[in-house]
Amino acid sequence: MTVDPTGKGIARPVVRIAEGGVAVGVALIILSLAIVQGFQRDVRELVVGFGAHLRVVAADQGRTQGTDRVAWSDVDTAALKMVPGVRHVQAFAQRPAIIETTEEVEGVIVKGLGPDADLDFLKRSLRMGRLPAFDAADAAMEILVSAIHARELGLVPDRKVRLLLADARGEIRPRVFTVTGVYETGLQEFDAEFVFCGLHHLQALSGWGIAARMLVSDRMVDDGPAVRCAEVTATGGSDRLRYEWTGVDWKGKGPHPLTGLGEAMVVVSDGGGTVPDTAWVVWDDGLSEAPEVRTAGGSSGHYVGGFEMRVEDYASLWTIADSVFFAVPYDLDVRSVVDDHPEMFQWLAMLDLNVELIIGLMVLIAILNMASALLLLMLERTRSIGLLKALGMADRPLMGVFVRLAVRILLRGLAWGNALGFGLALFQQSTGLVKLDAASYYLSEVPIALDLSRIALVECGILAVCALAMFVPARYISRLDPVESLRFD
Repeated sequence: MTVDPTGKGIARPVVRIAEGGVAVGVALIILSLAIVQGFQRDVRELVVGFGAHLRVVAADQGRTQGTDRVAWSDVDTAALKMVPGVRHVQAFAQRPAIIETTEEVEGVIVKGLGPDADLDFLKRSLRMGRLPAFDAADAAMEILVSAIHARELGLVPDRKVRLLLADARGEIRPRVFTVTGVYETGLQEFDAEFVFCGLHHLQALSGWGIAARMLVSDRMVDDGPAVRCAEVTATGGSDRLRYEWTGVDWKGKGPHPLTGLGEAMVVVSDGGGTVPDTAWVVWDDGLSEAPEVRTAGGSSGHYVGGFEMRVEDYASLWTIADSVFFAVPYDLDVRSVVDDHPEMFQWLAMLDLNVELIIGLMVLIAILNMASALLLLMLERTRSIGLLKALGMADRPLMGVFVRLAVRILLRGLAWGNALGFGLALFQQSTGLVKLDAASYYLSEVPIALDLSRIALVECGILAVCALAMFVPARYISRLDPVESLRFD
């Protein structure tokens, strides 16, 4: 039987409406998938930008003194870079602090980055000034603040601020930093917390290592005349400090008299396995010439807060995390960005439920539209159906004819829907015409991420479900009596 799929009479506009309904529904599904996936991708990248996909940190971080540090020698960064899926590895440090001006104070988290840091995220977010010198160990004390800090504290590039940092012992170490730039990401919860500086500054201020200094001054010894003496002062370490002298018969930190000619070296260590530090003094009779004093510069540079890793594919995050876990020592832990920010990622995951509801509603509307159009087509063809049944044609082949007609209408609706949905998505992706309030949505414009495989899978599912659903109205044919159908007008 040859039947015009658009019908005739009243069925024609109904069929057009059904095609239009399918087209609009498919376009909405495409846009919903693209926007939600784009939103999840962009917000996830913002969160990852402040940290990384994976972090290697101390397993008992923060529970006892000295456990917020990781020794460079404990982690083979070359092995981490060789883990399949890992794109970048960088060292970092992170400390709580108070940023202070003459007018205001604000609690912040200071994050230190080194010369191996991936700075693309901060470069994209920079709104004023420049980035600090992350790659120079002898650079001035510079800091990058957020637009929120700039507004609340009146900060601009080149302004001095006082930073009060807590070291590993909980002691406050005030330092003066120079603001070099202002960044803004739109993720206000994070912008309000993070400021950035060079990793070497946090290494020195965190008290993770031992810093020994040799002081030379004139002192009285045993109530006698003043003589030049050397004394060692040391900070850091996780236990009571020990002083081991070489070249002299001295004990403890001093002061020790510098008499005659001599040279002495002291190694300062603790009982907690901290990398020791060394200081030297060379003197000539202790009075005529100033002694030569040298230090190793402290052992804080041997420690970092941990290592951050960024991966190629977020979908493989858990597989990569397992591989990294077996590539690091047992006393280190591997944490994912989801572990660190579970609320944020639970919220992003809930957005998928919205898309599923939209898809379900659009499929239901498409089924109702197609069922209405199919019933009208069968009503208009009642006499033809009765004639064919009278000639001996079975119900099932007749039902198949109308189901195929419904599928043709569905395919036309899918074609128009794809053209409309992809056209609008690509237009928004290229122009960013539709804007968002970044304070509410974290992003300044509607994001688009087109996952063609997922869209194709959803459309195939829609086609299959709607086609199967068309067998229900097609059963109307089995209720038709051939004699009554031939009389139908």
